[in-house]
Amino acid sequence: MTVSRRAALAAGVLGGAAAVTTGGASAAQAVSRAGGPNPVVEGEADNVRRLRRQLDLAAAGDRSLERDAGGRCVVVAAAGVHVLKRPLVIGGDTTLRANGATFTSDIAVKPQTYTKDQNQHSPEPTYPDSFVSVAAVNGRDATLLINDVPGDCTGYRAPGNIRLEGGIWDPTAHFVRNATGDDRARATAAPPMNAITFEHTHHVELSQVTVRNVKWWHGVELNAVRTATVSDCRFEGWVEAPTAGLWHGEAVQLDLAATGTAWGGVADNTPATDIRIVGNFCGRSQQYPGWGKLTGSHTGAAGAVHSEVWIERNMIEHAKWDAIGPMNTSRVVIRENTIRACWGGVYVKSISPNPNETIDIMGNDITLVDGSTRPAVGVNATNAQLPVSDVAVYANTVRGGGFGYSANVTFRREPQR
Repeated sequence: MTVSRRAALAAGVLGGAAAVTTGGASAAQAVSRAGGPNPVVEGEADNVRRLRRQLDLAAAGDRSLERDAGGRCVVVAAAGVHVLKRPLVIGGDTTLRANGATFTSDIAVKPQTYTKDQNQHSPEPTYPDSFVSVAAVNGRDATLLINDVPGDCTGYRAPGNIRLEGGIWDPTAHFVRNATGDDRARATAAPPMNAITFEHTHHVELSQVTVRNVKWWHGVELNAVRTATVSDCRFEGWVEAPTAGLWHGEAVQLDLAATGTAWGGVADNTPATDIRIVGNFCGRSQQYPGWGKLTGSHTGAAGAVHSEVWIERNMIEHAKWDAIGPMNTSRVVIRENTIRACWGGVYVKSISPNPNETIDIMGNDITLVDGSTRPAVGVNATNAQLPVSDVAVYANTVRGGGFGYSANVTFRREPQR
């Protein structure tokens, strides 16, 4: 059984890659005519059209393009605002350098509706069927950037070795700027979207990226990704879903390629593995309050467990739920993070249908808001069939909240209490 946050998204998503550009327009146009992953989109400005042509040229592996130290083609996005009517697609062996560029959405995605109310600060979410997503026909467009995923792709086989550097990725800014009313009313005009999405791929790096004012979904989604690093990035401001519960609001989400969550390729339940989330900031923006969490996961399928995850030296402020909340995740290290004025701290949980193992939580500095009912550090095994084993919790500094361990959690060493 799969436990999913979204209704099925359209399969067979997009493709793309990277390149830079002097005098290469005709070759880039030839790639687009040959069916590159970034076709011309009616109504987009010239700066976006040029960027799409460069990405297509890079997807074709044009030998004239600059290569970085990782062997990737390099595309440099022009400074200024890029209003997208379709996601940008980045292919393998590509670096997109976006310093000085801002990306926002004018993508026509149907509004999302929820099917049941959820107390925002309820002790635990009800996972199955708790909300439905955009219609499948539009699901593949609900992100500013996505990697190239062949329709028949499984595992981690989509082209990898992708790097994203810099840029401001703000899915709601265009809608807010062009709607009327107060901030809340204008945010309502924007569709729920991810900012950046990777699926069925491997060896992904994001550095010094700013994600701002995402509505309802995620800043970066690593869905069926092997080996990824998100470092020195900023996640500023989140527009929460009105009835979904705050536990799903991860700035960096680990997900499965499941029937209800696959953005492209085959829904084969591939999990995320070998993930590093290091040195990032997660908090408020000038317009909106903080995220539900910096990072976590809330999707499970039999035998599909996220693994080998390092969450280190991040600063999380004003998280509305648990600042760090891995679920269905084994072999995870959570250390030396600073958590300030959050509703909850670090909370690790097994969810149906998998047990979890080898959890290390150490050296974190955690301050919860007054009145919080969440633990500063918690480890929860759902039941005896879903234990959490080989746990170590030590050397954390806690203000507010406390330590909470359920039955069916076993420790490698005496835990901090």
